[in-house]
Parts: sequence; C-alpha cells; structure tokens
Amino acid sequence: MLELCSQDTEVPYQGLITVMPVNNHRKADTLLSSTVKRLNPHGNRKCCSVCSKLPSPIGSSCIHPNFIVYGSRKNLKMLRKGEWVWVDSNIGVPIGARVKETPTGQRLLVDDDGNERNLALKEEGSLKIMHSTSVEGVDDMIKLGDMTEAALLRNLMLRHKRGHIYTFIGSVLVAVNPYQDFPIYSAEQVQLYHSQKLGELPPHIFAIAESCYFNMTRYFRNQCCIISGESGAGKTESTKLILQYLAAVSGELSQQEIEKQILESNPILEAFGNAKTIRNDNSSRFGKYLEIFFNKDGVIEGARVEQYLLEKSRVCHQAPEERNYHIFYCLMAGTTSEERKTLNLEYSKEYVYLTKGDCIVCESRDDVKDFKRIRTAMKILTFSEQQFQEILKLLAAILHLGNVSFEASSKDNLETSDVGKSEHFTFASSLLQVQRSSLANSLTHRSFMTNRERVTKPLSCEQATDCRDAFVKAIYNKLFIWIVGKINSVISQRLANGPKSSFLSVGLLDIFGFENFKTNSFEQLCINFANEKLQQFFVAHIFKLEQEEYLKEGVMWNNIQFSDNQKILDLLAGKPCNVLALIDEETNFPKGSDSTLLNKMNSTHRKDKAYINSKSEHDRHFGIRHFAGDVLYNTNGFLEKNRDGVSYDIIKTIEMSTNRLLRDIFEKDLSTNGVKPSKIAKFIMTPTNSMRRQNDARKQVPTLTGQFRVSLDSLMKALSACQPFFIRCFKPNNDKQSKTFDRVLCLRQLRYSGMIDTIRIRKLGYPVRHTFEDFLKRYRVLLKTTVCDPRTREAAACCEVICRAVIKGRDEWKIGRSQIFLKDSHDVVLERLREEELSRVAVVIQRVMLGIKDRKLFLRKRAAAVVLQKQWRAYRQMIVQRKLEQGFGRLVSKVRGQKLQSQYKRKQAAAVVIQKQVRGYRVRKDYQLKREEIARQALLLELEKQNQDEIGLEIQQRLLQVAAEQAEIQSETSSEPDSMENVYQTLQVDMEDKSSDKSSDTSSESPSSEAEDILKVEEEIPQSSNKGMVIITPASKSATPTPSLDEEEEEFDDMFDDESDTMSFYNFSRRYFQNSVDHKHTPQRLKQPLLHHEDEGDGLASLTVSWIIMRFMGDIPEQKPADSVSQHSSTISQSTIPRLLPNRQGRRLSSLVGLDQKILRRNKKKLGSGTRKASTILEEPENLTEDEDILVGEGPTLDRQLTQLEKLHIIVGYGLSREGIRDEIYCQICKQLVNNRNRKSCMQGWVLLALCLGIFPPTDLFMGCLKNFLRRGPNGYREYCTLRLRRIVDNGERKELPCWIEQQAAIKKEPIDWAVTLMNDETVTLQLDSASTSFEACQAVADKIGLKDTFGFSLYISFYEKMWSLDCSKKKHVLDAVSQCEQEMRRQGREEKETPWTLSIRKELFAPWHDCSQDPVSTDLIYKQVVKGIKSGEYVSEKDDEYVQLAAMHHFIQFGSQGVTRDNVQQVVRECIPTTQIENKSMTKWIELITAELSKETYNNGRLKAEKVKGDLVDIARQNWPLDFSKLYEVTMTSGPPLPKSRFFVSVNWKTIVFMEKREKILLEIPYVEVKNVQIVSDGHQSVSLSTIRGQYILMCQEAADMANVMEYNVDGLKKRSVYAMVQQDIQKQDDPIFLICKRGDLLLVEKDEGYSTDSVIRAFNQRTKSNGAVHRNRVEFLPTLTEPSEDMLQLISPKQRRTSVPVIVPLVEETVAPISLKEFALENFRSVGKEGGKHGYSKSGNKEKLWAFSKEPIKQPLMKTLAGNPELSSLACNAFTDIL
Repeated sequence: MLELCSQDTEVPYQGLITVMPVNNHRKADTLLSSTVKRLNPHGNRKCCSVCSKLPSPIGSSCIHPNFIVYGSRKNLKMLRKGEWVWVDSNIGVPIGARVKETPTGQRLLVDDDGNERNLALKEEGSLKIMHSTSVEGVDDMIKLGDMTEAALLRNLMLRHKRGHIYTFIGSVLVAVNPYQDFPIYSAEQVQLYHSQKLGELPPHIFAIAESCYFNMTRYFRNQCCIISGESGAGKTESTKLILQYLAAVSGELSQQEIEKQILESNPILEAFGNAKTIRNDNSSRFGKYLEIFFNKDGVIEGARVEQYLLEKSRVCHQAPEERNYHIFYCLMAGTTSEERKTLNLEYSKEYVYLTKGDCIVCESRDDVKDFKRIRTAMKILTFSEQQFQEILKLLAAILHLGNVSFEASSKDNLETSDVGKSEHFTFASSLLQVQRSSLANSLTHRSFMTNRERVTKPLSCEQATDCRDAFVKAIYNKLFIWIVGKINSVISQRLANGPKSSFLSVGLLDIFGFENFKTNSFEQLCINFANEKLQQFFVAHIFKLEQEEYLKEGVMWNNIQFSDNQKILDLLAGKPCNVLALIDEETNFPKGSDSTLLNKMNSTHRKDKAYINSKSEHDRHFGIRHFAGDVLYNTNGFLEKNRDGVSYDIIKTIEMSTNRLLRDIFEKDLSTNGVKPSKIAKFIMTPTNSMRRQNDARKQVPTLTGQFRVSLDSLMKALSACQPFFIRCFKPNNDKQSKTFDRVLCLRQLRYSGMIDTIRIRKLGYPVRHTFEDFLKRYRVLLKTTVCDPRTREAAACCEVICRAVIKGRDEWKIGRSQIFLKDSHDVVLERLREEELSRVAVVIQRVMLGIKDRKLFLRKRAAAVVLQKQWRAYRQMIVQRKLEQGFGRLVSKVRGQKLQSQYKRKQAAAVVIQKQVRGYRVRKDYQLKREEIARQALLLELEKQNQDEIGLEIQQRLLQVAAEQAEIQSETSSEPDSMENVYQTLQVDMEDKSSDKSSDTSSESPSSEAEDILKVEEEIPQSSNKGMVIITPASKSATPTPSLDEEEEEFDDMFDDESDTMSFYNFSRRYFQNSVDHKHTPQRLKQPLLHHEDEGDGLASLTVSWIIMRFMGDIPEQKPADSVSQHSSTISQSTIPRLLPNRQGRRLSSLVGLDQKILRRNKKKLGSGTRKASTILEEPENLTEDEDILVGEGPTLDRQLTQLEKLHIIVGYGLSREGIRDEIYCQICKQLVNNRNRKSCMQGWVLLALCLGIFPPTDLFMGCLKNFLRRGPNGYREYCTLRLRRIVDNGERKELPCWIEQQAAIKKEPIDWAVTLMNDETVTLQLDSASTSFEACQAVADKIGLKDTFGFSLYISFYEKMWSLDCSKKKHVLDAVSQCEQEMRRQGREEKETPWTLSIRKELFAPWHDCSQDPVSTDLIYKQVVKGIKSGEYVSEKDDEYVQLAAMHHFIQFGSQGVTRDNVQQVVRECIPTTQIENKSMTKWIELITAELSKETYNNGRLKAEKVKGDLVDIARQNWPLDFSKLYEVTMTSGPPLPKSRFFVSVNWKTIVFMEKREKILLEIPYVEVKNVQIVSDGHQSVSLSTIRGQYILMCQEAADMANVMEYNVDGLKKRSVYAMVQQDIQKQDDPIFLICKRGDLLLVEKDEGYSTDSVIRAFNQRTKSNGAVHRNRVEFLPTLTEPSEDMLQLISPKQRRTSVPVIVPLVEETVAPISLKEFALENFRSVGKEGGKHGYSKSGNKEKLWAFSKEPIKQPLMKTLAGNPELSSLACNAFTDIL
C-alpha cells in the first residue's frame, strides 16, 4: 500500500505506482521525472495521511480527487489536471487534448475541437505528454519541442485561430490565407520592420521583404523571393505586399515616380491575367516574375515583368461557377454610356463568353471601381487615351465574336458552313476594321500549301467555331503580351542608361499554384510542371546544395532524408520519350491525334511508378503522381492547344485590317506571313530516338510546350543566380471561409511541401556561411588583438576566436575548410554586437576629435580675447578722457544755461505781470465804458420821459381850455352837440401819433442787445466775496472755433457718405432715423432716440446711453466733482450697474463658485490641513444687502465724474439688459464716428465700438449696415472689429460686463495672452478674446499638449482660494467669469486690474467606459490631480490602508521598485498624505507602512510598469470618489415618485445618477441600468424628464439642456458598448434553425464581433437556455451597463416586473413636496431684511423685521426677491399689499 504526503518525497506502493499532490505542480514535475527512491520491502500498510484510512488496492477510493494517476500497472504515470497530451484522431496524426476532471471524480480528455472522451485505464499507456512549446504555440517552428507533423499542424492551427497568419521556419515564411483583411500592412508597420533583423519582430511578410532588401544592400548580391502554394493560397497578395514594402522603403530615398509606376502595373496585369475560379476569387491564370532593379544606394531604378503561359482557353470556355478574365466584367460595368454606344455593348448576360460559367458577379470585387483604377493606372504608365480606346475595341470585338454562330450547309458533297445572321458579326468586323466578307471567309475556310499551289478547303460548323475560338484566343494572348511589353518599356526606361551589372535586383516570383480540378487539361499539366520545377528548386536549395556544402567543407554532418521529386521531373521532361516530348512529337505529326498521343504515352511509361495508366481503351485520361498529389488529365484538345497557331487565312485578314493596334500585336506573324521565325524553331522538342526527328526536313511550327520549357529554364537559371527566400502559402480550407481550419487539407500541404524536413534541417543546419576573409573583415571589431592578432595569425583562427567569444554553446557554429557556418539567429547577434561596438568606437573617435577641435578653438578664442582686452582697455581710457572733456563742456553749458534761464524767467515773470495789468486794465476800462454808456442811455431815457410828461401836461391843459370854450358856445347854441367830443378825439389821435413818432425815434437810439446781455450777466454774477468776480465777455463772432489743448484736429474723408451703397450708414439713417436726423457727428446730446422704440423705457434708456457715449468719447467734457461728491463718486453705486443686468440681484462671491465646491467640499476644513492659510476674501454674511438707488438716468446718479470703465459698464449694461436698444447703441456710436474731426474722440469711439462688438451683436436689421461700416473703418480697427463681430455671432452674446483686461486689449487691438495651468504644474499660453468660450480654451490646450481623450476635462477659474468650473461648454465665455471676479474686487473697494484670477484644466467627469491605456497624457494629468487632491483634502478616504496603497503606487511611479529609500518615502508622504493624517500618526509610522507596502512582491516582480500603475491609481480614484468626479445641478422636482425633498442637487457621474440634499445626505441613487430614457421637456426647455424603472422624474433646472446631454451621453454610450440585452417579447420557434427561442425577460449575451451580424439581426447567447443563435435587433433592448446585472437587478428591470411594479407618475403634491412653513419658504425666497434701506428693516422695538409675520405697515418693496429687479412688477406688488390691508 502507499502513504500520501505533502512533503518533497514520494511514497511508492510496491514499485508500481507514484502518487503526489496536484496543487504543487513544480514539485510534481520533479517527482514525476525521478525514479522510485524507496521501496516497502515488507509490504506493510500505513494509514493515508489524507483520509487517515488504510488504503485499498490501486483503483479504489483512496486515490483522492486531488490526484490523477495514469499509466499501466507496470508503468503507471500521473497527469495533472489541465495538462495537455497527444491523443489519436481520425485524420492520421494525433491532436491535442487537455485533462479534465468532473466533480464526481471522473477523468475526461477534452480535445482541441471541444469534444470530450473518457480516459480509460487501458488507453493511458498510449498517451504522450505535449511539450510546453506545443501548448501555446511558437512563432518560429524551429523552436518546437515536438518535431512531429501533429505539432506543426497544431502550431499553425493555434496561430490561425489567434489571427497570426505568419510563422517562421528560420528564414522560410509560412503564410496561411486568412480570407479576411487585417490592418497589419500600414505605413506604420513598414517603418516598424524597416532596418530590423529577421527574428527581432514577430513573423511578417515585411520581415522577409526587409531581409531581401538588407542582404542586397549589404552583400551586393541579387535576391529573389519564391512564393509558392496551391491556387487560392494567397500568392498574388503576398507578391503585392512585398512590392508595396520595397516601394515604400525605396520611396523614402527617391521621388516615388518609378515606384508608383511599378505599383500601378499590378491592377492592369490582374485585370487582364486574373480570373475567378472555384477556389480563388482572384486566381492568377499566368505566371509572373517581377524583377525590381536598385542602384547601389538602394533606390529603385526600374523593373521588368516576365509572363508565362497565359490560360487562353478561359477566354472561350469557363468551368461552372467560374468567370472569364476580370477585364471583361470591368469593361461591361465601368464604361460610360457614350463608350458603350461606340462599342455597341449591352449587358454581361447577353454575351456567351461571359456566361459559360454561369457566374457574372463576384462578391469580393467591385468591377466599376476596378475599371476606374485600371484607367488611372494606364494613364500613369503612359498609355494614351487612343491606345486605351483601341484596347477596349479589341475586347468588345472578342465579346461580339463569341455571339457569332455558324449555319451548316453542303456543297459538292462537302460539309460547309456560313456565318449566321447576327448584328454582332457586323459589330466585330467594324471594331476590328476589317471587311465583313473577308472575315467571314477566313472563319469558314482554311487554305493550306501543297507542293505546287495553295488549296482552300471549306470548314464545317464545328471547325468554324474552333477557328473562331482560336482567333479570339490569339487576339487576347497577343494583346496581353503587348500590354506587358508596353509596361516593361515604361518601368525599365532608366535601365537602358547603364549596363545591367551596375544594378542590383530583387525578383518576385508569383506563378500559378498547383491545381487539381475535376477536369484537368493541357493548361493544368503545364502549371503543375512549373510547380514541380519550383519544388525541385526548393529541395535543391534547402537540402541538396546545403548538405553538399557541408560535405565539401568537411563539416561533420548526418544527412537528412527528404522527399525528392526529381523522378517526376524526369518523367515529364527529363528522360528520353518524356511526356512533353511525346506531346510535341504528336503535335507535329500530320495524322497525330489525342488518341494516338494517349496510346503512345501509356505504352511508353506504363511501368513508371509516377505515371498512372488509363483504365481502359475508351478512357481518355492519364495521371501523374505529383509531389502534391495524384492528378488525372483529360487528353481531349491537348494537341490543338499545344500547336498554338493561327491559320494563314486569319493572318491575311489581319494584314488587311486598318486597326493599328491589331496589326501591332500580330506584327511578328505578319512579318513571317504566318510562319514563326526560325529562331523559335529550335525550341521544338522531339524524342531523341524518334525517326521523325531525322527524316522530317520541313520547317516545323514551334509548340507551346517548347516555348514554356525554354521560359522555365531561363527562369530557373535566373533564380539560381540569386540568393533565394521562400514563402510557402497555405490554404486553411477550400471554402474561402475565415476562421476555419481544415486539418486534413493543411496536413496534406505540410506533407508535400516538406515542412517537417525543412524544419529539421533549419534547426540542425547552418544556413548562414561566410568565407574566413569576409567574416574577419566584417566582424574584426569584435576581435581582441591581445588574444589573436590578425596580422600574425590566420584568418580561420581569428574567426574561431570571434565565434568562441560571442556565440555560446556547443555545435552552434562550425569551421570548414574555407568557410565558417552559423545559424540564422547568430547572424542577428553578430550584427547587433558589431553595430554596438562600431557605435562605441565612433563615440571615442568623436570625443577625441571634438576635444582637439575645441582645444584649437579655445586657443584661437584666447588669443582673440587678449587682442580684444588690449583694444578694449585702450578704448575705455579714451572714453574716460572724452567723458572728462564732455563733462567740463557740459558744466560750462550748464552754468551758462542756468544764467540764461534765470534771465528768461525774470523777463517772463515781468511780461506776465505786464500782461495781467494790461488785460485787467482793458477789461476794467471796457466794463467802465459799458457802465457809463448804460448810465447815459438811462439818463437819456429819463429826460425823454420827463419831456413827454411835460408835453402831455401841456396838451391836457390846452384840451381843458378848449373844452371850456366849447362849453360856452354850446350853452349858447345847441345845434352842434357833438362837436366838442369830435375835437377831443381828433386831438387825442394827434397826440398819440406824436407820441408814437417820438417813441420810434427813441427806440432807434436804444442800447444794443449786448448791453441787455451784460445786464443779465451782472444780475447773475455771484456776490460772494470768497469766490471773486467772474467777468463774462461776449462770444467771439469768428466762425473758426478755438482748438483745445487736449485735442488734435485733422480733416479727412471717412467715406461714410456713400449714397450708392444700399447698405451704407447714410442710407440706413435716411430709412430708419427719426425726424430726419442726419448720420454725422454732433456735439450736442440727443433730445430723442435715433430709432423708434415701442417701449418707453427703451427710449429713455437710449437718451441716457447717448449721454454716456459722448462722455466716453470726450465729446462732452467731464466735470470736476466737489469734495463732498468725489468720495461718493469714486466708484459706481453697487446697485447701479448690477440692476442693468437681469438675474444679477444679490450676486456675491459665494454665488460665483461652482456647486461642487459649495456642496462636495463643505467639510474641507475638517478634512483638510490644519495649517491652511485663510482666504484673503471674507465670506459675506447671508443677510448682507445692497444699497437701493433709483434707475440709471432718472436722477443725479450719473451726473458726476466717471471712469472710462464705469462708462463702458453703463453702456454695455444697458445693451445686455435691454435688447431693444442694441441697434440704438451701435447707431449712436457710428453717428459719433462719422465726420468726427477730433482724432482722440474718434479713436475712443472705435475702442468703444470694438468693446461692444465683443459683448453682444446687433440685430439682423443693422447687421449688414454695421459690417459695411466696419469695412470702411481705419486700418487696424477695420480687421479687429470685423473679427470680433464674427466671433460674437458664432459663439453667442456675453452674459457679463466687460472686464479691465478686455478694455486694455481693445485699446491695443491685440488678443489676451494668458497662461493655463495644468495639473503637472506646466503652463500653456492661450490667446483669448471677448468671445472665447471654455470649450475653445479646453480644445486649444488639448491640441497643444496632445490630449486625445478630452471628455470630462473642464476649464477652472481660481480667485484667491475659490475655484469653480466653467464646464467645457460652447456657450460659456471665459471672460464672463473674469468679469465676475473683477466685480467682486470692485465691491471690496479694490482696483479691477489687481484681480488675482488664474485658469487651469482639471478632470471634472469620467466616462463610464474610461480606459486609462488609451491616452497616457490624460492619465498623467488625472494622476497629478488625484495626488494633489489627496494632499489638500479634496479627496478623503476613511481608511488609512487606502492612503498607504495610493502612496505606495505614487512612490513606484516616481522612483520605481529600486528606489525605496527613507528620503524618497518621506517625500512621498509629504506629497500625497494629508497634513491631518500625518499629525494623527507620526511621519515615521507612515514611512514604515508605505515601506512595508512597497516590499510586497507586486512591486518587485519586475513586470510592473509605471504607466500601468498610474492607470490603476486613476481607476482607484474613479471608483472611490465618484461624487468628486461628477457634475452637479440644482433642481426642483415637479413630478415623480415621492421623495423627502422637492428641491435638491443632482450629481451625474460615471457610475450613477444621485439625488442628494448634501454630501452626507443622499436621497436616491439611480444606476444607469435602471434608466430608460432622458429627454428635454418641451415647456421652455428648462425641465428634464428622467424615465427609470422606478418611475418618471420631472426635474426643473436652469441648466436642463446640459444635464440632459450628460445623462444621454452616458446612457447611449453604455448601450452602444454593452453586450447585455433584454428580450422584450416572446420569440417562438421559427423556420430558420439559426434563430433563438426566447422568452420575455431573458438576458442575452450579444456577440458583437461576429461577421454576419447586421443592422437587423444579431448573434447572442441566451443565459437561461445556454444556447447560441440569431435574434432580431428590434426584439431586444440593450442594457446600459458594461457588467452583467445581478439577479435582483434583472428581476427589477424585467419587462414582466415592470408592468406590475412601475409606480404611477403623479404631480408633486403632498406626497412629493415635503411640508414646510411660511418661515422656511420666506428664508429661501423672500428678499433680505433691510432691502428698503434706513430703519424700515427693523420694527419699533428695534428687533429685526420678520417679513413672513403679521404687519400693519404697507411695504415699499415686494416680498419675493425675484421681483426686486422689475420696477413695474414691484409697484404692482406693493399696491396689491396695500389693497389687501
């Protein structure tokens, strides 16, 4: 029995079995390889150490599940669970399998196909453990430990499944066709493999191309790359990729002209030489050897293309599911309607030659696009448009000839034929430009030469059809040869300038692959013969020549057996009477036929093992046992195809054609009149023992096999002269399916290609060899001359010393008689060491040479310095002398000047005194004269008055006297009673006339109006003696105004009076200005607005703005304030300008900072550093109020001295608050600029205009006129203002007043250069203007620092210790925030220019799918932000272990794993541990904790990278502090499920959507998987509808659009990336079995990478049924999550659950709005107490007024603070309260 133990021993049971613990694999490997150490001679039984029971015999239950025992009872072995072994299969070779054990203890084997099989005890002895290299696979199969076919096959299968299509076998590349596109051939890949040695990078076809290019330039030897494989294995694509690489590498050194021409030859050759077969959509139907020539510098100079054996029969016949050559279908699809009309073409299905294979469309090709590319390529290769059209004509003629039919007839008892009636024959003859009758006669008759004359014989229908097909094939074959020649003439043009030996070349052989179809004909025999030749070349180069070289050099070597196909080549073309020779002989024999050929081959080669005889006399097939498999050939048509001739009649018809291209391609046939030149006749092959060879004296026609053999011989000769590289292309399956690996097919290809032998010889052999001299010459730098001196020792000894020093290991290199042999890997090592040594020596040489150079330069500089010092000292002394002389001169001039100045000042003072006295005297005299004149005039008036009084008195006395006389007369007679009265009236009138005359005389002599004015002035003269007398003189009558001292006048024509321009300011003023006001400058204030305004308030505001504009421009001078007013007017009232802007009442610094700083960082003092310096700005108390003032312009508020910035704020404030007067403001500014002759005023006006253009745009009414006005502006401001207008229109109007720095920039007409600070303490300088938004700033910073992942990064502004986010919005202006900071400075009584604001970039929000590896710049910035935030207490953790972990990660990032010192750790503690935490625990304690964390294996295993740790640190911060990386919004919930509060904050982060009242009080947390929909509610776009499985929440928010965008971005992004979907309705069983059967609520795992998934159908895995299948996309709903939802969540989001559990959405009433008192409502919504000013804010008792309580006093201001800025509503509210009282 045995005892199980866990020690490093093994306990055998009677020498039969060994058992060990499975959980210790390393120990198990040791014990398995050792022998039994100790036997139990007595056979005593001990208790099992595992189960404490006596064990039973082998196979009983004492063998525990943790152990697996295998092997026979005599030779038992043990397998670990999960170990890989080889098991037998039905394909002939073993396959891999893994050991598996079920929970019940049953042991199984799971093979590579996923099949399970029981592990029987009898089978265990045959199992072979898989080598570790075969488990995971290797990139170079020489490294395989299992050198078997099974290991090779499994290695290729594993790499194919992983998408690794290339595998090395030393320098041989194996390429497996993936049947799909891989992005591994870009320009970046070319640069990656350039200048890299073979094996340094993963296998790639570019590595082989680079090896060819490097060896060519290194050894100056021609290279070739032989690409072989079956049809459809990818040879053509491999050739194009190598050509692409060589062109790209050479193009770096040249102008890329010839490279482009060579590349563009590919689409032409593919179109004319490739076709779709059943195994390949782009099969090469001809052989191509492309030889690229380079100069000594490695630059492409030219190329040459050789073509072999075009498959002409495909033009007329195609197998089922195959197509004709690509060019025909491109012609039908890509030509224009005019070209189709010229060629008389219709549709492809109408032509016989295109429909014989019943396949017109090839899904993998775009014929229209290919035709355009062919046309472009021909232009690049200098094909003229006429030549291109001629080619199309020949192709169209071929198609028309294919539709020609022949009608049978008889004449003179002979079968004849005629061309059938068809328009196609007419079209063909027209396109070929031959006579219709001549062409018809040549197709239906054949002439041949007898001894005396030429005889013509009619042809039957079948013979005529064959003749037509031969004609068509000849045309296409000749056309293809002509095109290849044309291409060669272009791409080899440079080669004609020098001999061929002066160029190096790389040859690319892309030849038809081995073919074996159901029906194989003459073409397949030639193709397979060529592949036999290439296989022999491969065998000879890899095996024969290499082993012969070993024997020749005397290297100890055991020959390796390999498969040799030389016997097959002897059968085909080597020995006498070979197959090809017999075919040529029968071809030239007049009575030879396919039957006689078959009989002759059967009789000649019946005994040859490589030949397969016909089965019967009627069987027309024979077979060849090729190296790739047995192939049966059908001899029908062999001789006709081999003749490859065109009848004499056809040649004569071509000779009469006027088609130039047709004659050119048949030029050789026309020159020999139907007989080939005698040069080619020597290519005819006949058996050496044939009598016909000696007796046939006629000139024989050359055969196709003869030409082909000569071409192949020349190709093999060319390949033998080059150093070859081999690429073996494999087909993974015959169905052209990706990700499908057919083991049987690949095994067959492995076997016939000799891969196992190739690997063996590459592994054991020495493919790299150098002569002793060449090796020593190249690697002499690695030789130490102290060990071996090449001047005294032989080259062989020196080479041996180098190899011993560099190459380690035995048998890794060999010394021959004249050469040294190395392995592939050693050549790379030697080259690397050589480059390192040369670099080291070069550095030494450079160091010495630079030292010598610098020493010489130093000596020259020192000599020059001495000369300079000498000259300088002399010059300095001269300067001192000159200074002394100049000093004396200045002293003399100074004394004289002071003397003259004192004299001048005395004279000036005397002149001033004289002027003052004279002017005073003159003024007093004038005043005295005026007073005297006034007194005189007054005296004259007095005298005149007295004179009039005397006259009046005299008249009165006379009247009285006359009246008395009349009375006496009346008494006497009464006949005239009225006479006295009439006399009196007459006298009175006379008196009045006299009086009036005198008065008029007096008035003519009255004083002038000037005197009256003086009197008025005298009355207005103040009598106060302390202010002195003010004398006002009359205004000067001069028309020229007196210029002021501060102004400069200039006359200019500002071109604003253009009446012809409809958009000019002049025409605008005539259309829209009121009361015909002109458009020119005026020095007077406006009495009414320029434009009409419906709102009376806008009209009053316009007049106020006009006053301020004129004061700003200096048109109205500023008054000097009195002392009592100056103090008050030093700043604008705090309530004046804010009242101009809407929603600015009560603005404080606390309202400027973001919600994140107010909500999330409220406990900062508790968690932060205790030694933090207090903010220099004191927080305002909540009850702080603003001073009330009347509206601007309605009183004396502005009638005082203002600064320019204050005036600017008033003007812009009106424009922002009243949109109706914006055009008015611009019109007033423009009016003051037109014809303004004051330069200073004009410049101030343009500055004001530029500032306004940076704040708000005009309306559409004035926009065009303003643009026209700006175009006529002065230089500088014209462009500056136009740019500002365009920017403010694009980015939207500003919300705040302009700032001081903005004003300074407008004066200088320059942008604002400002530094933005990054989290890594670097700064980026940006250019800002008035319209710059935070989005533009963030994008500019990202572009400068290379930040790709910009999502979540926002611009932050800092003001003292306050910091808030400006988001990354396109509508938030940066200078608005700066303006807020300046207003805060002004409120505190400081100057705006001293505002300490800064800008920075921070990470504000993470995306749910954030990946740190995508953008290292983003990761570094976030990492620095996290470290600083932890230190400052911004990010707080409850556990010390988390601080320790983050600090350890920070240490690893900064210093790595080797820099763990106390100083470094102490520095880390200072950088990322909060001060409070350091104070709670000592610095020593933190250092010990972090050092212990850094000592863990995780940080010391050598595999951890700093970038990976940095990303992990960012992920930890993202997981731990989602609320700190979130966007906050203040919302009011108007409807939805009940919550404790209706007003709260919404936090949107990468993880969830959180409703919270404050950081510690979270109301609701909604994961994104619960979110159904997010949208903006249509009522004013101020509400967001958030639909979840819990209900619908309607959230009202000022930033509703931004909040909805962030939520939608996260939800939609998660759905787009999610692989989890929920079935929305039951899906029953369908007719198509690929569709899944699902129930509503099933969770599906979607396979998004499947190739056949479409927009309507997806492939998924049902978690409930555990089945795969397809599902319609509209039946499922993708869940917004990246992780699988839990069971509880699935039940919650299931459609069944939602139907019954979704709550009803009701408006928020009692259940949604928490009940509050009027007091609470008042504290939040009522205005602050004291708003009315004075003592109205307090009650009579002196207590603070309670606005929510009872009061008998009427209110003077509204209660609601939202009405405080609206005068009309405020008045209505106060009146309403009075009515209530």
